[in-house]
Amino acid sequence: MKKIHNNNKCTGCGACYNICPKGAITIKGDELGFYKPFINEDKCINCGLCEKICPLDKYKSQNVEQPKILAFQNNDKEILFKCASGGVFAKLADYVIKQNGIAYGVIYDENMIVSHSRTDNLIDLEKMYSSKYVQSDTRNTFTQTKEDLESGKLVLYSGTPCQIAGLKSYLQKDYENLITVDLVCHGVPSPLVFEKYKQEFMAKLPATEKLLNIDFRSKVEGWKEELVTTTITTTTTTHAKLDNFMRAFLHNLSLNKSCTQCQFNKLPRVADLTIADFWGVDDFDKSLNDDKGISIILINNMKGRYLLEHLPKECFLAEVPLAVAIKYNKNICGTSTAHKNYIEFSQEIAGDKTLRDCIKKYDKKPVYKILYHMLPKFIKNFIKYEILKMEK
Repeated sequence: MKKIHNNNKCTGCGACYNICPKGAITIKGDELGFYKPFINEDKCINCGLCEKICPLDKYKSQNVEQPKILAFQNNDKEILFKCASGGVFAKLADYVIKQNGIAYGVIYDENMIVSHSRTDNLIDLEKMYSSKYVQSDTRNTFTQTKEDLESGKLVLYSGTPCQIAGLKSYLQKDYENLITVDLVCHGVPSPLVFEKYKQEFMAKLPATEKLLNIDFRSKVEGWKEELVTTTITTTTTTHAKLDNFMRAFLHNLSLNKSCTQCQFNKLPRVADLTIADFWGVDDFDKSLNDDKGISIILINNMKGRYLLEHLPKECFLAEVPLAVAIKYNKNICGTSTAHKNYIEFSQEIAGDKTLRDCIKKYDKKPVYKILYHMLPKFIKNFIKYEILKMEK
């Protein structure tokens, strides 16, 4: 089987897989587990559809370059607690499903593989709430989305910017009944790194244990970026700065190569709405932060604006200047830079090295930084706003 596209650029969005009329394209993991398309030349009829709908190098967004931005918090506190930040996707999907529509989002499947899934009910929707910091397999959801749209269903599709660009390229036309939501994406970590992480975690436990869920952004100690909660029959909470998987992710050791040259993390954005954590909210307005989670929403076109007008007004907290949003979310209009040891880390991870050993070798952190990230929030704020201010 041959590759369809330069692997350094390919995002693995799945558009080519969904469009192929002969099933000649297979999506499978490369040496780092990243989803890439491969073509079976015996089945290929050289129709060229895969090249035609590939969004790389040719997808152009028609959205506004200066989106209106709102701070948002879900008014259902129980659902808010289960979401990574302000619970935007949950509220949007709730509205769509109650209109007899369909929501597409990311779940853990029965094998704890991160993948896109379809739901028309609020019970299954809950599986999509929390953040999964791994590249997701879109599978045949583009084909399913088209079928739902053609049947007249209202559809909400959420994904990374490259996945939304892939979906729109695959559809080849705009559907009024399609609402797309992309994320301010730091980049997607390697599925292989995730597999090693799970194996190393489970190796510490009795053989009878089963991994049920990994919540990378648990709120058991409030809204933070520092927590990882792994749930089996018991719950383990770890600071992300000490967690091997999150250290690899946050320091850009495990990202897809295409993420470091992303064509879609820019303005104008590709989706109708873009969502992100409202990092920096304390500098903007401390009164907005109740430590339960808050998001920002970029309204990229009239369709996104129309949808938000149908949500409860109490969910919207304030209008946020674009400059403020970009200051704390650089990936609104920029790509992540690969770690200086990215190549060496990738080579050893693809071999027989453990994640633990690779992190120990390539992510050496000063002790004071580790200790700082373990401090309670009020102490961090005291250092940030009082001690550092006095030194100035």
